[in-house]
Amino acid sequence: MNVEREEWARAFLRQASSDLAVYDLLERQPQQEFPRCHSLHYLQMACEKVAKAYRTRETDAVLHGEGGLLRRHVGFEKFMRSFLLSPLVKSRYEGKDAQLRQVSKTTLTLAREIEKLAPSVDEEAAPDNAEYPWWAKDRVVAPCEHDFPRLSLLRGAGGRTLLKLVREAVRQF
Repeated sequence: MNVEREEWARAFLRQASSDLAVYDLLERQPQQEFPRCHSLHYLQMACEKVAKAYRTRETDAVLHGEGGLLRRHVGFEKFMRSFLLSPLVKSRYEGKDAQLRQVSKTTLTLAREIEKLAPSVDEEAAPDNAEYPWWAKDRVVAPCEHDFPRLSLLRGAGGRTLLKLVREAVRQF
């Protein structure tokens, strides 16, 4: 890999680590002090940047310009799909095929929902995002007033597993 790509990849990883730290900090605070949209926004950004770090390092994807990797907000689900097939994850679930299938299903569901937290990803089908208000039926909804029910799995075992995998991806980079 050339030096510029390696610099971009490592910078994405450093920022992802920082975003994860802010996510953790906000998740430990009472919900009334900081609405959940703020922690989810940092989680979405962290996950996006982990995916970009790996993609920048492991592919020859275009970095700059319209449609380039640096401008896109999708890729986390695709990254998790490949990370779940990595030797690290496979060894962790060796002989536990049913458990790995369940982890994969939950992880990929959550990865899709986390990706949708970016306002430009699926505005028509899923307008609720962690950053900007959106129109819902007969009113405008601010993210700070929304409970993000599609991400309720994050607070359960599947969410904890996803976060462990993301942290492991950061460590293994």
